[in-house]
Amino acid sequence: MATGVHDARPLAVRVHDQIASEIVSGALKPGASLVQEQVAAQFGVSRTPVRDALAQIAMEGLATLVPGSGYVVNDLTAQDVHNVFEVRYHLEQLAMAQAIGRHSPAQLVRLRALIDEFETVEPTDAEEQFRLGKEFHLRLMDPCPNQYLRETLESIWGHPIQRRITRAYQLGPEHQASIARAHREILEALPAGDLQTIIRVLGYCHDSGDIDPQALPTRG
Repeated sequence: MATGVHDARPLAVRVHDQIASEIVSGALKPGASLVQEQVAAQFGVSRTPVRDALAQIAMEGLATLVPGSGYVVNDLTAQDVHNVFEVRYHLEQLAMAQAIGRHSPAQLVRLRALIDEFETVEPTDAEEQFRLGKEFHLRLMDPCPNQYLRETLESIWGHPIQRRITRAYQLGPEHQASIARAHREILEALPAGDLQTIIRVLGYCHDSGDIDPQALPTRG
């Protein structure tokens, strides 16, 4: 499995990351088959790391094991979006309740800079909008003293399902401006310790109405 540079990660991790990346990017379409023998031949590795990689892919909800046929790449459904947003929203509420009143001036400056940068992104660039939105939310939670909670949120933001959601965003200047306004409202509420406003606006940021329903086929 060639990468062009030395990669010390276990083979199963490398195979997993490559397959997950292809699913997230859309290179592997919903319904595509992932058969151990074929994947092993493609990557030039044995079936053992492929078996482990595909099992992890299934645990992440990116594929389903069909007995006798191997794995099949899943669609991204509206329910997937709801599930991810629901968990993230409630954990962010918990983290925000602990972080409120703890932001330093430097942290507030950093949050403002992220919003400014977000507003300059090309409206059709979903990947960059996601990156900056993710960074804003994670830095917003930085003062939370519960390290495990912060790490859990970072893991959720990095989950492949979450990354797939970026391809379903309703792109365009209006959507971009609405998210920037929401982030500025959160920022303005921080110095006053207005947790109620922050939680309300976080709910808007997690609203699946920001997702294009045409990009979310129902799994059936």
